Amino acid sequence: MKIGIIGCGNMASSIAHSIKQSIEAHLFCYDIDLDKANRFSQVYAATKMNSEIETVESSSIIIIAVKPKDIFDVLEKIKDCISEKIIVSIAAGISISKIKEVVGDKKIVRVMPNVNISVQKGVMGICFSEKVSDDEKEKLFYLFKNMGEVIATDEKHMDAITALFGSGPAFVAHFIESCVDAAVKLGFSRQESLNLVLALFEGTVVNMKNNMLTTQQIKDMVTSPGGTTIEGLVEFERRAVKGAIIDGILKAYERAKNIL
Repeated sequence: MKIGIIGCGNMASSIAHSIKQSIEAHLFCYDIDLDKANRFSQVYAATKMNSEIETVESSSIIIIAVKPKDIFDVLEKIKDCISEKIIVSIAAGISISKIKEVVGDKKIVRVMPNVNISVQKGVMGICFSEKVSDDEKEKLFYLFKNMGEVIATDEKHMDAITALFGSGPAFVAHFIESCVDAAVKLGFSRQESLNLVLALFEGTVVNMKNNMLTTQQIKDMVTSPGGTTIEGLVEFERRAVKGAIIDGILKAYERAKNIL
């Protein structure tokens, strides 16, 4: 599989790392920042190209991993050499129809991954333009399912996936950080706190998955009448923590819909 990656930032690095861990592929890369491209090439054994066009011409699948504000400049440069190649965009908020306005009716795929793909634990949505064949869809599923959970979805849900799962690791990290800070305030060292809180999250997730438990079942298992847990949960409700989290995700969703 010949895969070109245009843009060599954090997400591109996560994608390349995951590809190298799971499948055999020849990677080609380009970034306007030559230092980034050089580092990327060295770390992931990718062939560094001299332009976006060279990257497209050398690849059968081209992953465009630039910021949303930069994607149209890239598309303008490559539109005449795409032919039957597959263009994969990971840009938040940029629809297939907007991409078509620049490159025409080509084989276009939108994927919204998150940074956890670097450890094959990503969560991502994927949608396709009409030109992508069933065989090509299967090939792309194979590529991305090695990076984590993949859901094929109608494009109308991609902004929600962006808000929930693209931004999600930052939201989870924010909550973890709050628990770590609380542990530090209670007298644990910061490193101890981080280790224990990570174990708490991991254990809860594994327990829920292995035993098919709902969130309510976990709460019922832990919460005793008049005990410590109900005190904490009542305080969370009094402070509307759940509502604040929901509102934060909805704010991210609105931003995804209006990214440009």
